[in-house]
Amino acid sequence: MIFFLVSCGGGGGGGSSEAPYSANTNNAPFFVNKITEIEVDELQVDVVTIEADDLDGDVLRYSLGGNDPSYFSISSQGVITFNNSPSYDVKNEFSISVEVTDNIEAVSQPLTVFLLKVCNEDMYSFKVCFEEENLNITYDRDNDYPTWQDWDGDCQNNRHEVLIAEHINDDGNHPLVLSSNNCFVNSGKWFDPYDNLYYYNSSEVQIDHVVALYEAHKSGAWAFPSARKLKFANNIEFDDLLIAVGASSNSKKSAYDPSEWVPNNTAYICEYVQKWLNIKSEFRLSLDQDERNAIEEIYQSQNCSF
Repeated sequence: MIFFLVSCGGGGGGGSSEAPYSANTNNAPFFVNKITEIEVDELQVDVVTIEADDLDGDVLRYSLGGNDPSYFSISSQGVITFNNSPSYDVKNEFSISVEVTDNIEAVSQPLTVFLLKVCNEDMYSFKVCFEEENLNITYDRDNDYPTWQDWDGDCQNNRHEVLIAEHINDDGNHPLVLSSNNCFVNSGKWFDPYDNLYYYNSSEVQIDHVVALYEAHKSGAWAFPSARKLKFANNIEFDDLLIAVGASSNSKKSAYDPSEWVPNNTAYICEYVQKWLNIKSEFRLSLDQDERNAIEEIYQSQNCSF
């Protein structure tokens, strides 16, 4: 609110006065935790708590918008919950926006909620889903699972991020050598655990999805929302998912599961199967009966322990 004080004087006074000015300002609320996406198990009602604050100490009000607000409620403390227990098979991606206002100004941020399938079977301490593959669903590698992304915008795509992460820095004759612009890996030293071989030229090295994209697709990834398919194909945060191997072993492995292919390097077979189960468990991908039988046989015959 602005106040003006006006003073009128008689002629000849010669005096002057300035009108004093006062203004009330308002600070807009802001988000404390900037969450743009979250994964939630199916049948779970609790989603996330959005925290917001206001420098003026104003009382804040929360509301939801976007495409799917009718599925959710949000409390006066920013607690978001499903109105009903959600089912993965009915809908597994929700797009909403969270709005916070102090009754003067409002701020909003988008939130994507990904629903995850719940697996309740146990296999060697891993929670898994036993289910046959879906062989009727169309597989479009280029459109559904494009690689390689540059998540952090540093010009090194995720292939080269893996090459850098898995370079073995113990050989002065084979240091890690990047291109002049630091965007690409030219040479270094990498170990292929599948064939028990070393490689020194990046052109001889391929980045293998331990659970191949086609295998993942027919094991349940076909039902992933497009954003989750993209993330699965490029995920460098989950260590077991992507590894650097030789082109020869990667070609022989193809999209086979452990009932059809295991590494030539027998010393690595147990670790390979453990990685396989960890990936299938983490991303809620199913194991079919042949796959299950093969893993059980490998575990016994190789005296695995994990």
